[in-house]
Amino acid sequence: MKVISSILLTGFFFNSIYGSQNQDPAYPINYILDDKEYLQLLQESQNDGLHRQLMTEEDHEELRTVNNKKPFTFIIFMAADNDLHPFAWRNLKQLEAIGSNERINVIVQVNVPGYHNPTRRYVVKPGKRLLVDVDPSLHNVKLNSGSPHTLIDCVRWAHTHYPAEEVILVAWNHGTGPCDPGTSRSISATELFSLNPISNMLDLDRSVGYLEYVNRKVLQKEVLQRGICFDETFRSYMTNQDLDFALNEICTKILGKKIGILGFDACLMSAVEIANIAKKYVKYMVASEEVELAYGWPYDIILRPLLTRTPTLEEFANNIVKAYDGIYANITQDYTLSSCNLEKIDPLEANIHALASTLLEALQTQKNDSVRKAIRFSKSRKYCICFEEPSYIDLGDFYHNLDKFIDFIELTNKQNETILKQRIKYLIQQGLGFLSASILENKAGKNLNRAQGLSIYFPEGQFAHSYLKNPFASENNWAVLLAKYLLE
Repeated sequence: MKVISSILLTGFFFNSIYGSQNQDPAYPINYILDDKEYLQLLQESQNDGLHRQLMTEEDHEELRTVNNKKPFTFIIFMAADNDLHPFAWRNLKQLEAIGSNERINVIVQVNVPGYHNPTRRYVVKPGKRLLVDVDPSLHNVKLNSGSPHTLIDCVRWAHTHYPAEEVILVAWNHGTGPCDPGTSRSISATELFSLNPISNMLDLDRSVGYLEYVNRKVLQKEVLQRGICFDETFRSYMTNQDLDFALNEICTKILGKKIGILGFDACLMSAVEIANIAKKYVKYMVASEEVELAYGWPYDIILRPLLTRTPTLEEFANNIVKAYDGIYANITQDYTLSSCNLEKIDPLEANIHALASTLLEALQTQKNDSVRKAIRFSKSRKYCICFEEPSYIDLGDFYHNLDKFIDFIELTNKQNETILKQRIKYLIQQGLGFLSASILENKAGKNLNRAQGLSIYFPEGQFAHSYLKNPFASENNWAVLLAKYLLE
């Protein structure tokens, strides 16, 4: 999920700090909200953010017809029917700072809390946004942003009226990665970040894992939020299976080709398991291994290069990561974002399968529990980069650690031990090469500086049953390795 900072209303303090530093002019010093701006956004969201503007006849005609094809159509699906709704309007204002031009169409669909607050669809122009009826037959209709059909319909409309060479689709919401939620309400996880008085940065509290934190809220009978594209009014969200369905429909029945970039402006979504779902339908994925602050992506900075040039699709994806890094490097040491070439994920998945199979073979003939210990040390929080949900570990860091601990492995058959160790070492080096080839741009804060762009599920203790529904778990021996490691 995105996380709302516990010092949300201390923006003036941060501005005074950053104003005294040498700041790159490309990145604003006031990215953290001050209390006045936050209250204004909250008021706007409570008034359903109509932001009505007089439209010219030319504007009306544009909304009724099919427009000329451009290089990009940028679609942001804002599932803000939850505690994130004030930040939707802030991101909309960032989009208006650049807006559509001859290189890009900017389309936004947004839901906010309340059954009587209708779904809004906008064509964003410089300095304004044009309101579109999401269903001309129904006035002010409220759609379920947790339904894959709502996402499909949004992309269908955008592609019909604003065709482009490439579609960039952003899912804007809370997120929990490859494990689906088991409930349908949201929490405001304010205590996850706190101000470090020494560094004047926002730090994550890693003494408690995210799912443990969620469980505490359940026991306290508080509401909670998990999933992607979560809708609190309809008490729904998109599961991994829903995401697969939506992307398949968009790719095969609407676009007739792969989506150019799939972005997750949400937490914990840069995972091998999510890449496995997206690879059939998407060229590039941009997502975070770690939780995101509620401010989300800096959309004005992301779109700024489109004012002067037409980037390649890869450059566009990489620029999202660089823009995010440019903002958050001055705010927190606990952030990640990466762009991934999904056309290069298959070799990495095959390597994970082969490594898991080899480790399973080693577990069967281990001495003194040595293989299990080597795996435990390699994925432990002491040695491995873990995230706010500790069952998600950085894949590359795990591989590096396993390479270090492999000498501790003992098997009953010494000849077989030598062969398996050599095979494991080979697969580790091969896998690190495949990982490096798939990750195009990777940025991380100082506390996560070994994070290499993709996480993978590896719990310690309880196994999430929803994980077995993920396609990766059914296709790859990684899930078999987890079961052997955890349950025997």
